[in-house]
Amino acid sequence: MAQRDPHEVVETVAHDTYGGTVVQGGVYAALSQLVMVGCQFGSVLILSRLLKPEDFGLIAMIGPVIAFLTLFKEMGLLQAVIQKRTLTYGQLNSLFWINLGVSLTLTVLLILLAPLIADFYKEPELAWLVRIMALNMVVTALGAQHFALLNRSMGFGRIAINASIIAVFSLVVSILWALVSPTPWALVAGTLAGGVLGALLVWAWVPWHPSRPSIAAGTADLLGFGAGVTGFKLANFLSRNLDSILIGRVWGGSALGFYDRAYKLILFPLNRVAQPLSQVMVPVLSRMQDEPHRYTHAFFRVFGLMQLAILPGVAALTGMADTAVPFLLGAQWTESAPIFAALGIAALAQPLANPTGWLFVSQGRTTEMAWWGFASATVTCAAFVWGVQFGVREFAMAYAAVTMLKLFPLWLLVTRKGPVGRDSILRRILPAFCAGLVCYVIILVTQASLPNHAFAKLLAGTTISYAAFAVFLTFSAYGRDTLSEVKGLAVKALQELKKRGDKRPA
Repeated sequence: MAQRDPHEVVETVAHDTYGGTVVQGGVYAALSQLVMVGCQFGSVLILSRLLKPEDFGLIAMIGPVIAFLTLFKEMGLLQAVIQKRTLTYGQLNSLFWINLGVSLTLTVLLILLAPLIADFYKEPELAWLVRIMALNMVVTALGAQHFALLNRSMGFGRIAINASIIAVFSLVVSILWALVSPTPWALVAGTLAGGVLGALLVWAWVPWHPSRPSIAAGTADLLGFGAGVTGFKLANFLSRNLDSILIGRVWGGSALGFYDRAYKLILFPLNRVAQPLSQVMVPVLSRMQDEPHRYTHAFFRVFGLMQLAILPGVAALTGMADTAVPFLLGAQWTESAPIFAALGIAALAQPLANPTGWLFVSQGRTTEMAWWGFASATVTCAAFVWGVQFGVREFAMAYAAVTMLKLFPLWLLVTRKGPVGRDSILRRILPAFCAGLVCYVIILVTQASLPNHAFAKLLAGTTISYAAFAVFLTFSAYGRDTLSEVKGLAVKALQELKKRGDKRPA
């Protein structure tokens, strides 16, 4: 399909019930995350053995710069396309050219600033790494609105396929490059290759082509919505990237490499899980804004399953950090273990905090989200500045402490209004939080009695953690509902498998 009439309204998927849509989207998200997290672990396990800590440290130095400029490239417009009830193709076309124009400008700016960035870190090699990585902003901008349309139409299957293909392709390119030339360029090559392939896929799947540049009526409202999202992301950027900047500047590339591997092993996978779930939940919840009961039910149905799937595993790995890190990364990364253990405490809070973004965006409360982001970033950055003077482990401990402390006021704010009320904090949020902490304590107390072999110890500890989490959930009505939901999904899955088996020819 070519261009559409600028005044034509973009089709919006509407369902009498979204239960099946949420489950289907969740299944697709889970499958894609298995691939993506598997690729992330593959990257950690394989590339950590092919490349040096300094190589990862150099790329980690670039990351904050790219992430900062990317904030202004997207300007929150992707979320605006997904959340807006009525959207025209003219507005979509305007957003495409705005995104592309801003991306081109930022790419040129980053290329010009590359020597200054290299001087700041005192790493001459960074200049060309920055210049080439900057090109990825334009590549991703070319497919941004197509991806947003795919998300708006709830094409969760194709979104999952897209994410999985990008992850696998990026990893393969990086590994092949590292085998031939074990340098930081292997990581850059993988990132660019994945970006190009992802843009090509969404253009092939979404039957819309942009027309000539123009500004359609109503675009200003979308920009206003996006401004709130951008404000939050800007604040979030400071708290997510200042750590790499400070460690790289104060302690050098090797220390940053150890920190980066610990972060990528425990916190990065959680963020990768949150992103596709957000792609499922924001469009679904946005369609339920006028139906509070359905909205709340859909949110906590997915929230409970998310906590049950993630928190016990995080608690187990955090409690057994001294075993997990050398086993997964190799003995040369043992110095990352205490950093991993500290960051794991922050990881226990992440699955409980990330879903608040679904509520803010789907309810159109992006200004509140932005203000929270700035307040949160101020506290986190203060902890970073304090912690970095003592060492990388102490830095990670400061990060963990403020992450835990921010969890309660965040939920007080997000439940201030909207379908999800503050009574949910005691009845639903707190039980999940306490269950995660209980599992962590149980692993700390019992790990000395677990098998000595690393794999057997990790397997036994993880099993104990999930069992303890399930038992603790039975103490609350919401926990019992979540376990019942898991049982129901398992029964349906077995019935579906049985039906497919019966249909096979003898």
